[in-house]
Amino acid sequence: MSEKRALVVKRQKAKEREEKKRAKAVKEADKAKAKEKRKKLSQAEQQISQLLLKGDFLQIFPNARRYSTILTKKFVNRPTWRRPDPQEIKSIIPGVVISFEVKEGDRVTAGTHLMTFEAMKMHNLVIAPFDGTVEKLFVKEGEKVPKGVVMMFLKADTDPEPIVSDESTSSDLGLIV
Repeated sequence: MSEKRALVVKRQKAKEREEKKRAKAVKEADKAKAKEKRKKLSQAEQQISQLLLKGDFLQIFPNARRYSTILTKKFVNRPTWRRPDPQEIKSIIPGVVISFEVKEGDRVTAGTHLMTFEAMKMHNLVIAPFDGTVEKLFVKEGEKVPKGVVMMFLKADTDPEPIVSDESTSSDLGLIV
């Protein structure tokens, strides 16, 4: 009985060794295929595939749970968010510059009328949010301006207060990747 048992155990071990060899061969073949495929990809696709191979993690809040995921090409190539500069006076809606009340080099105080901006048949008064100097005007009177365009740069006398002053908030207010 023990000889039969020893023979069965011996056969099982031999079978396990063969399965390990097959699994190793399959794994090596997959690696070779993946390496060949990576060579064919363009440089941008290679960067994305490297990210995917090493494994990506997504963390929504600081000191929170991290999730293992696969990032899409669109997500990887997205423009990164940057904190808006309060010294850049931007158009918040499309419109036309009607008039400037200041010129480059003028010193202004908080609440000073800087320019008139017409949008949706309404005249909007753009006022200075802080004390400073008009450093550069990027648009001219009568010019049509789309949304989000920097119309002027107002150099602050002191550092303008940050938009978010809460220290517990993430530095980029977005995803931590």
